[in-house]
Amino acid sequence: MSADGRWIRPESTRRPVLTPTAPVTPGGTVPGPRAGGPSARSEQQPGGRQRRAEQITAPARPALRTDLLPLLAVLLLQGALSFRLVLNNTAFVDEGTYIYAGYQEFAHLVNDTPVATYETFFSGSPVIYPIVVALVDMFGGLTGARTLSMLFMLSATVAVHLSTRRLYGSLPAFFAAAAFAALGPTQFLGGLATYDSMALAVLAWAGYLAVRLTTGGGYPSMLLSAVLLALAGTTKYAALLWAPVVLGIAVLAGPGGSPREWFRWKRGLTMLVAFLAALGVAAGVAGESYIDGFKHTTLQRKPGHDAYSYVAEEAAKWVGALLVLALVAVVVQLFVSRKRADGAGWSEFWLAALLLVAGLLAPVNQIRIHTWLSLQKHVDFGAWFACIAVGVLLARTVLLLKNRVQVTAGIVVAALVLGPLTFAGASHAEEMHTEWSNAQGFVTALKPYIKKGSDRYLVENYNVPAYYLREQSNWQQWKDLVGVYRKDPVTGKAETGVPAIQAGLEAYEWKVVVLDFTQTGDIDRAIQPTLKKAGYRVVTVVESGEHGRYTIYVAPGYDKDK
Repeated sequence: MSADGRWIRPESTRRPVLTPTAPVTPGGTVPGPRAGGPSARSEQQPGGRQRRAEQITAPARPALRTDLLPLLAVLLLQGALSFRLVLNNTAFVDEGTYIYAGYQEFAHLVNDTPVATYETFFSGSPVIYPIVVALVDMFGGLTGARTLSMLFMLSATVAVHLSTRRLYGSLPAFFAAAAFAALGPTQFLGGLATYDSMALAVLAWAGYLAVRLTTGGGYPSMLLSAVLLALAGTTKYAALLWAPVVLGIAVLAGPGGSPREWFRWKRGLTMLVAFLAALGVAAGVAGESYIDGFKHTTLQRKPGHDAYSYVAEEAAKWVGALLVLALVAVVVQLFVSRKRADGAGWSEFWLAALLLVAGLLAPVNQIRIHTWLSLQKHVDFGAWFACIAVGVLLARTVLLLKNRVQVTAGIVVAALVLGPLTFAGASHAEEMHTEWSNAQGFVTALKPYIKKGSDRYLVENYNVPAYYLREQSNWQQWKDLVGVYRKDPVTGKAETGVPAIQAGLEAYEWKVVVLDFTQTGDIDRAIQPTLKKAGYRVVTVVESGEHGRYTIYVAPGYDKDK
């Protein structure tokens, strides 16, 4: 690093001047001007004018093989921390929902069998991740499905390493990857079979290709980045929140002078057009029901009831330390940029600020809508970007310490910063992965009463037992206590909510009822007198640790032997 904070190439390999549009080869070398092209001192401008090239030195990027061992060490640690979660606990309700839906969607594609209208209430396309994970589950079960998530998250770590390496060099790349792997949400998503891991991985590679675009990748990188950005947004709609960040990277990253340069904005605007075109194609293929689902689950999502302070406190617990480091990185970059004579320093400053904003987007958005639901997953999307800025800060710290201590500076920084981050992250990930009850005993107790046919089952959060018992039931038999609709067969009167459930119980339309007094506790208490009056009997109560207590009722005359 030079005195003004720029990452520079060793004298033996560094060229004195780099034109802003000069490509960077995969091996890390910087070629000189092409024959017949603009000179190293100027570049041709539209209209025949020329301007003096910025005095920019490219970041040192040795051959990738020299970075493999540190990166491999990070990936092994991340994989180990996530894999311990892969084997822990039964399916979470979201896992059961997406995998079970994937089986139905796959059967619909292959055999045109009826399928529930998941597109109207899923916050992501039911034909992307759910089908992918269901195919994996067919062969590897829940362990295989969660291992798929772990692979997605490992690929996101590779993407943050490669992105940081192209912009700033090997040392910042190592620290960026290590910081991302250390986070509890990263480890948690690597052990959870939901579409968050796939969406984050696709978003990460869209970000990498945007970086590659700014460092010599050309239009293929731009088009592929735009397509992947649209794919991330359709896999999970919330990923679209970071689309402006990826587009901002296309404008601010890479060599080429001040952030006001037209070629930067032209690059970003071109990518924006490609992204909107890809998104438009996806919306056109999906149809109106998907668009309505997107509006209902994302754009017009109803606010929750969690206090601002509680949402902020939870976000700070998971990524607060990382965001503080990113803020320090922005402040340091501000001082570095002010010392530089060329305009490129301000591009680097605004890029660092953009990466910090990316890290804040999820907490701010969920504070806005008063909910911490899924916050532990969403914060990791922004953390991926913030880790690039943190990687640069930690690398600068190493180089600063190198001349002041007699031990390896990297070990000091890793021990004092990454060590506590990893320890806290592992603790948070384990805590997240034990927040739901183990359903093994419940599923075992319920299994004898579930039979494929026309009998209907009213089960709170039914997706987990439906997933495990999918071979002996069909999706039309299951119903949750939320959104129950019934039309009286005699009067034709439409009923919804508690009255619909009570009328259905009195008519013995539900053969099995399961209450756990958690998310729909008010409904559970409201229908208990009706269950007793109608003669439903309790066949078992299953205790499941501190988070679950399942009460299984069956209708009069209904028995597991029938």
